[in-house]
Amino acid sequence: ALYESDDLAWLGGLAHEVRTRQNGDVVYFNVNRHLNMTNVCTASCAYCSFQRKPGEKDAYTMRIEEAVRLAKAMEGEHLTELHIVNGLHPNLPWRYYPRSLRELKKALPHVSLKAFTATEIHHFETISGLDAGEILDELIDAGLESLTGGGAEIFDWEVRQHIVDHNTHWEDWSR
Repeated sequence: ALYESDDLAWLGGLAHEVRTRQNGDVVYFNVNRHLNMTNVCTASCAYCSFQRKPGEKDAYTMRIEEAVRLAKAMEGEHLTELHIVNGLHPNLPWRYYPRSLRELKKALPHVSLKAFTATEIHHFETISGLDAGEILDELIDAGLESLTGGGAEIFDWEVRQHIVDHNTHWEDWSR
């Protein structure tokens, strides 16, 4: 019934009732800040205003030390979560990504790391030769606590082929 309903007010009321039953009248807040270590991307998705092609004006790729410095600067804002999304960089090695999480977690152990889209995980498979399970295990060991949304969540293939040009599909996202 929940999946079949399009009554958002009813669904929200049910969610509120369950939350109240489980937690009382207590609400928790998350202080989330974005940290995008690169905007260089090989894809050209119609909805994305973030990505830049290699060498393009405003294209950037941070050294890990720079990302850590920027994240530490956000700490005074009562930071609880870093939200990290990048482009599909054509030249960064796979090791850059777990190393960046490891360094960020070392610098900010109390901050939750929410990083990478399903499309990025699929890209990591391509550049590393590892499968998604191995990639996720390594990223979790490095400090990953949750994945971000984004990249392959538009499930209808006819719609997708008009707005994305990377090869991550629903099957990759769900896997």
